[in-house]
Amino acid sequence: MEWIWIFGIALLCYGIIPGIGAFLVRSRWRSFRREVIRSSFFPIVTYRTLLGWNKISPGSSSEFRFFGTLEGVQEDNSIWIRSDNLALSADMTGQDLFLLPSGKKESEGDVVEEHPPFTGDEIPAIIPWSRVSALSEGTKVYIAGTLKKIDGRYLFHADPPGKLLVVFFDGEDRHLLRRMIWNSRHRNEYWNQFTPVSLGLGALAEMFLTYYLLNTAHLRIPSILSIAAALVPILPFLPPGIFFFLLYRWLWGRARFLRAERDLLRLPLRYFPSSDLSQEIPLSHGETYFCSILNRIPRDLLKKRGRIRGTILQKLSDTNLNCSNTGNSTDRFYWFGIHREGDPYPDVSKDPMVENIVLPGPPDLLARACEKQAYKLELISALGFGMGFGMNLFITLRILALMVR
Repeated sequence: MEWIWIFGIALLCYGIIPGIGAFLVRSRWRSFRREVIRSSFFPIVTYRTLLGWNKISPGSSSEFRFFGTLEGVQEDNSIWIRSDNLALSADMTGQDLFLLPSGKKESEGDVVEEHPPFTGDEIPAIIPWSRVSALSEGTKVYIAGTLKKIDGRYLFHADPPGKLLVVFFDGEDRHLLRRMIWNSRHRNEYWNQFTPVSLGLGALAEMFLTYYLLNTAHLRIPSILSIAAALVPILPFLPPGIFFFLLYRWLWGRARFLRAERDLLRLPLRYFPSSDLSQEIPLSHGETYFCSILNRIPRDLLKKRGRIRGTILQKLSDTNLNCSNTGNSTDRFYWFGIHREGDPYPDVSKDPMVENIVLPGPPDLLARACEKQAYKLELISALGFGMGFGMNLFITLRILALMVR
């Protein structure tokens, strides 16, 4: 019976509860990325859009997105957002705000897109509207969801359980999509809002169990195991296993970086559901999106229109990139952007979420390579953590066996 209590408490507090929290955290950010990508297909609200809605009966609704700045907060839980000569309101009752941290300002002369390292500070803060105390007027806002016409007023409003996507950010609109996809990934899902309490309660429960077992003379081995179980939360940080823990952290960070790069590589493919890059895709605002497959790219033109998006597996840089590839299909440049009549190269869209980006190879192959390498690194990091933890646990058990008689 004592064995069941020892291993049951450890499994519940050190494994199951933090594991459930990890699943919820990962699911929430995956859902956020999915909603961001889905919202990128919505039409952008313009003055012409609202003129067309004057012919529609009150109560009508449709999904739109809007870039603007915060103009004011009303007492009825609504906010006003303005862009040029257009102002809209949004009902924030029951909504969550995503606060995107400031990003590093990029040089306009760079050809290769920069992917900043993860530090943990880049993760967007999620604040329920009920906890918002103050918002600065003039803050840039991206909002997407259902736009309704109610009593002659145009209002973003989500009927429960649906929600609006509301992101407060700074920087240029054309970098927002990439930053939202890049930043929305937890640094370590195991360490979540449930983990500190769960580990603390687990260690405390094992201590109480140890006190009981130590006062029962014939239960020496269970006493040793319960003491070791109480020390589990700190075992990874003790030498010599801490070196394996540091290796695990580094490898896990690299895997996270590769998964984020995979998501960025797949962004242009959202317009090509059949993965047929020979198609020209009509967009909701009238432009046409396409992919031009080239052996060589004019650097000066690329600086004006877009960037090259590589991966850490390729190590592209301005100094070693000559903007030319071989004739092999896997070595060509895949340039995504807007098709203009008479222009062979992809142009910049008026929609800031339609990227003008160059990939140094087939997007699906690059994405799969990142994902495959990420799986390998995660497996190696998990083995490294297990080795370090197992080593420290073995040493701890040996010491306790000498101490507990």
